Amino acid sequence: MYTFALCDSFPLKFQCWLDHEKPILRQLNPGKDLIFRFSVKFYTPHPNLLEEEFTRYLFALQIKRDLVSGTLLCSENTAALLASYIVQGECENILLDAAEIGDFLEEDYRSVDYLRSLKLLHEPNDVRLQRIMEFHKAHM
Repeated sequence: MYTFALCDSFPLKFQCWLDHEKPILRQLNPGKDLIFRFSVKFYTPHPNLLEEEFTRYLFALQIKRDLVSGTLLCSENTAALLASYIVQGECENILLDAAEIGDFLEEDYRSVDYLRSLKLLHEPNDVRLQRIMEFHKAHM
């Protein structure tokens, strides 16, 4: 999918899906400032069946971006569960000396404050962060 904006007069954006079977240059109008953005048209029901590691990585980034932007349509419970998996991955970078990297550590994560620095949901509040913390704790 590509998005292009007419920035001179007003911020209008057009979004179009690229056909992977056609050359990109044949699908674009020359002379426009284009912004390309990777997106998935649908979410696979079984991400573990994605064979390529890079595809799984891009898929995870897409879910994270959609959670943060609020465009992923799911229940509060599902959003909190997905965010807790993101937290588990992010904590890997914060606590490199943890016994099980990314796991919930009671002594380090006493309140939802450790979640405030992470961009997880579109409109985070204490109730949502508490639910994410509960799911993160359950992943042990």
